[in-house]
Amino acid sequence: MFDFIIIGGGIIGLLTAKELQQAGASVAVVEKNSLGQQATWAAGGILSPMRPWHYCDAVNAISSISQSVYQQLSNTLFTETGIDPQWVLSGMLVLNGDDMSPAIDWCEQHNDSHEILSTEQLAIQFAHLRTIGEPTLLRPQVATIQPHKLLAALTHYLTNKGVTFFDVEASHLLNTATAVSAVQLDNNTVKAGQYIICAGAWSSQLMPDGIEQPKISPVKGQMICFPPTDIPNLCMIMEGNRYIIPRQDGRIVVGSTRENTGFDASTTQAAFDELRDFAQQLYPALEGIEPDAHWAGLRPSSPDSIPYICRVSPFKNLSLNAGHYRNGIVTAPASAQLMVDILLDRPPQLDTTAYQLIR
Repeated sequence: MFDFIIIGGGIIGLLTAKELQQAGASVAVVEKNSLGQQATWAAGGILSPMRPWHYCDAVNAISSISQSVYQQLSNTLFTETGIDPQWVLSGMLVLNGDDMSPAIDWCEQHNDSHEILSTEQLAIQFAHLRTIGEPTLLRPQVATIQPHKLLAALTHYLTNKGVTFFDVEASHLLNTATAVSAVQLDNNTVKAGQYIICAGAWSSQLMPDGIEQPKISPVKGQMICFPPTDIPNLCMIMEGNRYIIPRQDGRIVVGSTRENTGFDASTTQAAFDELRDFAQQLYPALEGIEPDAHWAGLRPSSPDSIPYICRVSPFKNLSLNAGHYRNGIVTAPASAQLMVDILLDRPPQLDTTAYQLIR
C-alpha cells in the first residue's frame, strides 16, 4: 500500500510525485499511455502564459512562482540524470498590434521586464524576420523548455528515487460515501492512503458520481516543426494565439490551433498548411522548406483557465490537480507545490480559494 497514488503521468502528475517523494512519502503513478504522451508531449514549452494580460490573477500568480524555479529545476534534473531539459532564456516578441497597449500596461503594472522596439531596431536586431511595420514588444526574460527532454529527465529522476509506475489504465475509483478505497486497473486494484487525480482532459471521467464535477473539457491543439536551420538570433514569437519557438538544435516549433473536437486528437492538412504559412510569412528563410513533424494534443480546458488544485469533498482522501488548459508546463511546479501543501497541511504559498472545485 502506498502513501499516495497519482492518476496521470503528465507534467502535473510527475511534479506532484516529485514534491511528495521529496517529503518522504511512498508514491505510485498510474498512466495508461507512455508518461507525458498527451498534453505535455504536445506542448511548446513556453515558460509564461502566452498573453498574461488576458489571464486572471489566479493563473498569473501560479505561473509566476513556477517561472522563478524552472531554471533551478532544470539544473537539478540535469545534474541528477544527465538529461538536459534545455531551459533557454530566449525572450519573446509580441507582434500583435491590437495587443500592444494592454500588454505594455500589464508589463508595467507587474514589473515584467520589457522593451518597445521601433521598426528600425527590430529590423537590425531580428533581421531574419519579414519587415514589421509597427513597434514591437520584446519580453527578454521569457524562457522556454523542451517538454520531451523535461519528461525524460523527470521520469529518470523519479524512477531513481523509488517512485513506482503502473503502465496501465485506471478504469475507475472504488469508493464508499466518504473515502476512496482503491484504483481499479485492468485486472487488479492498487491501494493508497491518498489519491490524486492529475489526468488532464480525462480527469472528469475518473471523478466519483454524485458530487460536484470539474468543468474540464478537451481542446485540441495542433503543432508543426521545421527541420534544423541556421537562422541566427532567434527568439520566441507570439502573434495572437500562434507562436514560434526555436530549439537549441536549430529546429523551429510552430503552434497552435484551438479546436473543440472532443477527444479526437487527429491532425489535419488544413492546420498543417495554416501553421506552415504563418511561419514562412514571418521567416522568409523558411520558404520552400517543409515541416518534418506534425502532431496534436488535447489541452484540459477549465473556466477562465484556472486549474483545480484542491481536495474533493466529501471524500477524506481524494484530491484533484487538473484543468490547466494552455498553461500546464508553466504552472506545473507551483501547482504541484500547492497540491502537496494542501495534502500535507503545510502553509500554502498561495491563497487556495481560487483553485477550489466549487467556485
